[in-house]
Amino acid sequence: MSPAHVLEPTYRRLKRALMEGEWRGGTKLEAMRLADDFGVSMTPVRDSLNQLVGEGLVDLTPGEGFRVPVLTEQTLRDILDVNALLLETSLSENTPKAGQSDDQPSSDTYPDRLAAAFLGLARGSDNGYFVHLVERINERLHPVRKLEPQVLPKAIDMLNRIEASVTATRGEQIEAIRNYHEQCRSAVSQIISLL
Repeated sequence: MSPAHVLEPTYRRLKRALMEGEWRGGTKLEAMRLADDFGVSMTPVRDSLNQLVGEGLVDLTPGEGFRVPVLTEQTLRDILDVNALLLETSLSENTPKAGQSDDQPSSDTYPDRLAAAFLGLARGSDNGYFVHLVERINERLHPVRKLEPQVLPKAIDMLNRIEASVTATRGEQIEAIRNYHEQCRSAVSQIISLL
């Protein structure tokens, strides 16, 4: 295992590059080349890649190595369906303090704001595993969400509704979640063509 002072920055850098879509789906991630690019040994790169496999951001095929996952239209539809189901289920689990969100976006970008709003909705359930799963989906869909404003004419309006719904009624929350996911599902082909 790599020392934390080398592993953590390597892991964060790799994860950010994957979330930003620096490599296309199917791209082979060669540990030695990445180690050279990052100025570290191969061990922290390999450890980071293995951790990212566990998070679903990297695929590992024995004999072939690490690759950026290929996102197909069906896979994207499936992820959107699961995300909508998780969020709606977390709303049915809401406790009286639901709707209070301390989640601040890590930046003011569309994907980060949307991720923070979805986490705020999930946190209302007090179910830590819902939050964990929504967080993983947010990370997996980050490259997709970067493209949504290009293909969804009302992406910013939907984002504003979702952000506002964090402190709204359950009915308004469900309406905002469903509207967003329906719009995304209708644009899956366009989004995949841009990845």
